[in-house]
Amino acid sequence: RGERVVTVKTHYPHDAGKLVPWDDKITRAMVIIRNPMNAIPSFFNHIYEIKNNLEIHSQRAPVSDWIEWRDRLAENQIRKYGKFVDYWMERFDQHDGDRIFVSYETLTDDNEGPLEASRINNFLAQSEGVDPIAPESVPCVWRAVVKYKEQLPNNSQNRRLEDGRRRLDPMHHDSQRSGPTERPYTPELLDSMSKMLLDLMSKWGDRHLRLFKMLEGYNKDVLVAYDLAAGKLPPQVNDIQQTAKTFHIVQASQPHMGSTVLHNLLLGLFDPDADYEKSSMVTITHDFDL
Repeated sequence: RGERVVTVKTHYPHDAGKLVPWDDKITRAMVIIRNPMNAIPSFFNHIYEIKNNLEIHSQRAPVSDWIEWRDRLAENQIRKYGKFVDYWMERFDQHDGDRIFVSYETLTDDNEGPLEASRINNFLAQSEGVDPIAPESVPCVWRAVVKYKEQLPNNSQNRRLEDGRRRLDPMHHDSQRSGPTERPYTPELLDSMSKMLLDLMSKWGDRHLRLFKMLEGYNKDVLVAYDLAAGKLPPQVNDIQQTAKTFHIVQASQPHMGSTVLHNLLLGLFDPDADYEKSSMVTITHDFDL
C-alpha cells in the first residue's frame, strides 16, 4: 500500500502471532469494539458468505447453521475477544494517548455518533502530517456515512451506493444483510462471555475508564440475555430494562471555595462524555439548606 496513507484497516493481531512487515510502523491505533453478543454472529455470517460464495455483507446464515457453528466454535471466539482487547491495551501500555477505543454502538448512535466521530477526528489531528476536516463539518460527514438511508429515495431498495461502498445503519446491526436475525446463545456461553468481560474490566478498568464503561454496558446486556436463556425472564427482550445502581454523594462547600474545580473533576471521573454542566450523573444545585 505504500507509506503515504493516513489509516489502514486491519483485524490485527493475527491468531498465530504473525506480524506484518510494517508492524514497527504501527505507532497509533483506533480500536473498534462491539458487543460480543453481536460481533461473534456477525463474524459467523461473514464466514457463511465466503463458504457459500455470496457477496460479502449480503446474507445472514440460517439459524440452524448458526447453532451448529456456535456449539463448536463460539467459546473460542469469546476467548479471542478477550485476547484482542488485552493485546491493544498492552501494546500501548506506556503510550495511552496514541490509542483510542471506539464503541461501534456509540459510533452508530443517533445522538452520540457525531460526538464519537469528533473524537476520531481529533485523534487523527494529533498525527504528524494529518490535516483532518474542520470540526464543524464532522457531524455532516457522520450523517452522510451512517445515516445515508435518510438521503435515499423512498422507493430505493439498493443496499449499496452506486460506487459500491457500503454504509452503516444504526437502526439495525448488520442491516446490509438479509435473512434471519435470531442468534440464540446457551446460558453456558453467556456465562463465559460475562466472565470474559468482567476479567477485562478488572484488568484494565482502573486505567481506562472509557473502555470500562463500554465493557460494563456489554456485560449488562449479556446478563439480561443470560437470565432470558436460563428462563428467569419473560421473552419480551425489547421491554427489559436493567435498573442501574444509584449513588447519592452530596458535595458541600461555602460559596467561592473552589467547588467548581471539584465538580469538574467529578464529571471527569463519573461522566467524562458529558457536556459542561449537562451531566445526568453529576449535578449542581443551590436548593439545599444544610
